[in-house]
Amino acid sequence: MFLKPQLSFFSVQPLLVRSPMINTMAIFIRIFLLASLLFAGFLARAQYQAIDRHARQAPDSLRYSLPQLVSYLIEPAESNREKARSLYTWLAHTITYDDDASRQGRRINQNIGDILRRRRGLCFDYSLLYVELCRLAGLRCVSVSGYSRQGLEAVALPAVPDHSWNAVLLDGQWRLVDATWGAGPGQDALMAQYGVNYFLTPPYLFILNHLPALPMWQLLPCPVSPEAFSRRVEDLLPLADGQVLCYSYLDTITAFLQSPKEKQGLLEAEASYRFHPTTGNKTAWAQAIMDYALYLSEEASSLQQTDSLPAFLALQQEAIRYCQMARNLAPPLPPQMEFYAGLLINLAVALNQRSDVVRSAEMELTLLKEAKQSLEKAREALITLPEDNYYRQYAGQQCAAYLEVINHNIRRLE
Repeated sequence: MFLKPQLSFFSVQPLLVRSPMINTMAIFIRIFLLASLLFAGFLARAQYQAIDRHARQAPDSLRYSLPQLVSYLIEPAESNREKARSLYTWLAHTITYDDDASRQGRRINQNIGDILRRRRGLCFDYSLLYVELCRLAGLRCVSVSGYSRQGLEAVALPAVPDHSWNAVLLDGQWRLVDATWGAGPGQDALMAQYGVNYFLTPPYLFILNHLPALPMWQLLPCPVSPEAFSRRVEDLLPLADGQVLCYSYLDTITAFLQSPKEKQGLLEAEASYRFHPTTGNKTAWAQAIMDYALYLSEEASSLQQTDSLPAFLALQQEAIRYCQMARNLAPPLPPQMEFYAGLLINLAVALNQRSDVVRSAEMELTLLKEAKQSLEKAREALITLPEDNYYRQYAGQQCAAYLEVINHNIRRLE
C-alpha cells in the first residue's frame, strides 16, 4: 500500500535513503537477487523470441502507414506486454541513431513523418515515435526526459536533461523502456551484469544510468537525489535498492496526468528546476511559463469575437502575470518582450472598451487609470528592445496614441 503524498507534485524533495549495514544475510540476498534476475532475463528472451522475430520481419513499406504497421506488429500478441514488446523491437530494429544530428547538436527531424522517412533519429525521436505507436496500439505511454550516464564511474550531472525514454502502463503498473539504448549493439556493460535490457527494466536498475527530470518517473518508493546519481554505480545501487516508502509516486503521476495538457509542460519545467536547480533548468522553466502565457493569450483571442469582455480581460491579466513571473526567472528574449508589450497594449484597449459600458463614473475612472498603467508598462518593455526593432517603433506609436486618448478621458472625469 502506498503512502499518501504529503507534498504537492512539484515540491516533492527527493530523499537520500541510506541502506542498513551490509551483513552476511544481505550478501546472500543480493547474490540470490542477481541469480533471479539472470534467470528472469533468460526466460524473458525465450518468451519474446517469437514476437521479436515477427516484429523484425515487418515489411518496410508499412512504416509509411502507422495504423497498418501497428496492426501488423500487435497481431500475434497475446497480452499488452507482448504488444509493447513488439513495438519496442520494431523501433529498435528499424530506426538508427542519428550520429550526424548528434554531432551537430541539433534535431533534424521535425515530426514523426521525418523520422519514418529518414529512418534515423535522436533519443527524443525514438521516444516520440514509441508514444505514437503505443497510442495506436491502445497502450498508455508517455515520454520521459532526464539525465543519463554511460559508464560506471562518478559523473557530473549535465545542467539540463540530455536524454529521453518512455514509461508505459501495463496491467495497471508503469514500466520503463528505452528504445534508443535498446537499438544499440547489444547490452551495455552495466545491464549485462544483471541479464536485463532496456525493455521493462526494473526501476532500481534503470536508475543506475537514467535519472528522470521528474522524480516520480524513477518509479522508486523514495527518489534518489541528483547528488546520489552522480556517484559511482556501486555506491548508487544500495541507495536505489531496498528503500522504504517516503511518498506515493503512483498518486503523483496520476495527479500530473490528470492536469490539463497545456499545463503539464509548466508543471514539469518547475518540478525539473526544483529537483536540479541549475541555470539551464531555470531558463527552461521561464520558457515554459512564457509558452503557457501564449496559450492563455490565444484562448483570450477567441473571446474577442464574442461579448465576453470580462472573460477576455481575466485571461489577458493572467497571461501578463505569467510573463512577469518568467521575467523574474530569466532575461526575456526580444520576441518574448514583444509578446509581453503586446499583451499590455491589448489589455489597455480592452480596459478602455470596458470603461465605455460601465454605469459608474468612479468605475470608469478606475478602469481608465488601469489602462494608462498598462500602457506605461508596455512602453517600458518596448524601450528594452533594440532601437531599430520594427515592433518597438510600431507599438511605441500605438502606445503614444492610446495614452493621449486615455489621458484626455481621465482629465474629463477628474
